[in-house]
Amino acid sequence: MDRIEIKGLRVMARHGYTKEEKIMEQEFEMDILLFCSLEKAIETDRAEDTVECGGLIRLVTKTLKEEPYQLIEKAAQKLTEAILGYSPLISAVELTLKKTQSGILADFDSVGVHLRRERG
Repeated sequence: MDRIEIKGLRVMARHGYTKEEKIMEQEFEMDILLFCSLEKAIETDRAEDTVECGGLIRLVTKTLKEEPYQLIEKAAQKLTEAILGYSPLISAVELTLKKTQSGILADFDSVGVHLRRERG
């Protein structure tokens, strides 16, 4: 299966269970893999025959900023639902959502989750 990759998308949003996380925006970073057939787009060389990434990035950004959740797992699930609803060309999505700032007192790059969801 072909795929489109969006890597390192950074969005400021409010998700977390501590008081500070609910008030202050933190940086989230995403890697998104879209599983879809690219054969028609390759054949026609027309943008309407593929997944338009600019619109998808705007949707993902809006979705992550829209409603705060306590858990990054819930935010990631909402993102996969929005992505699958964006285009019928997308048969599955893999999403890695990482929080690069956290209330955890330790030296680390990020804390995150990885979800794979298929069109049902």
